[in-house]
Amino acid sequence: MHKVGKTPNSGTKTDTAGWYRKIGAIIDALEDETLPERLVRALGHLAPFEIAAVFVYRGRSRPLPIYDNFASADARKGIAAYVENTYVLNPLYQAYQKGLESGVYRMRDLAPDAFFESEYHKAYRVLPSHGEEIGYLTENWPQGMQELLLMLALDGNALAEITLSRSRDGPGFSETEISRLSDVVPLVGALFRRYWAEFGDSRSKTPPPDRRVDDAFDDFGKSVLTDREREVARMILRGHSSESIGSNLGISLGTVKTHRKNVYAKLAISSQSELLSLFLNSLQGSGS
Repeated sequence: MHKVGKTPNSGTKTDTAGWYRKIGAIIDALEDETLPERLVRALGHLAPFEIAAVFVYRGRSRPLPIYDNFASADARKGIAAYVENTYVLNPLYQAYQKGLESGVYRMRDLAPDAFFESEYHKAYRVLPSHGEEIGYLTENWPQGMQELLLMLALDGNALAEITLSRSRDGPGFSETEISRLSDVVPLVGALFRRYWAEFGDSRSKTPPPDRRVDDAFDDFGKSVLTDREREVARMILRGHSSESIGSNLGISLGTVKTHRKNVYAKLAISSQSELLSLFLNSLQGSGS
């Protein structure tokens, strides 16, 4: 994974005066529960966006939705579906579990090498989409978006995600915009930590942390697969190629192919899309 670094300004025009005005207003009202929304609106002066969402990740429990500006009822169903189960396949969530640091990231920088080529079964709230940066789309989630992620470290090893999205049909986020966002991550992080210290306990209690999806992911295939085969199956689900699996596990490409063949045979499937369908079926069976 690669954090997006700072680059020289290219002269892109942004409303820095508007940014400072909004930040000043936020500092004047730090105990306002709408702080995340106001932060997002302030960031729009540095890097205009179409849609945005804020989540907090807390260990291996489900992510906590904090704010979004999704307008349609279907898009809001996409948020609910993501929080319910598909987050476990998100490269961002996987990177967080490995110690993702504060900073600005492009989604494509976090994804495994074969994630964009992954094919997923058209069911269970996950749809294949070669136009998406991570190769699939949670059902009802807005399509065709380029995502820029601001990750903010919180106390207790929690991490906040502010995702700013633009249509892939329009101009992408410029290096200048990314540099400006990188510059303000320390300030945005400090303000969000103030919000989290004030409201985090009450937000976290509704609902309580739920690890069933993670546990189901870890236990997937346990009754029929060996430990190594389960490890390979999980990496396939995350979007790793056979070469990447071999490199990460320290085994040969031939051995990876043998494990993959055994996984498919034991689970009575023949494709990656069927593997995902089987995994998502197991989530429903676990009561998640």
